[in-house]
Amino acid sequence: MLDGVKGADLRVYAVWAPILRTDIRLAVSRATARLPDERVNQFWDAEGALPQAYSRILGLPDSRPAWDVYLVFDRDARWDAEPPVPAHWMHQLGIGPPAQRLDADRLAGEVGTLLNGTR
Repeated sequence: MLDGVKGADLRVYAVWAPILRTDIRLAVSRATARLPDERVNQFWDAEGALPQAYSRILGLPDSRPAWDVYLVFDRDARWDAEPPVPAHWMHQLGIGPPAQRLDADRLAGEVGTLLNGTR
């Protein structure tokens, strides 16, 4: 998806959290190689706080953590006490809105629209 979005203004934050038993810090260090783009900043959320916060914000059923989600924010998004609501989001959860199931081309289009300021 990142290959389809040109623009130095893009900022990507990949947050890794322990959702599965195999999600340990060591495994995450190997997984970060999947996102070699220089616009990507990667973080380890050892407590899983962000997936829980976005579970509430996105209205996921049964308080399931928001993982394998792709959140798009506009330039005005501010991270205060509570994380901001995304302008657009997609998922690979198996739960959640079917219309928001990950489609990399559509996601790249949404990102491109926000980068070009036409939204």
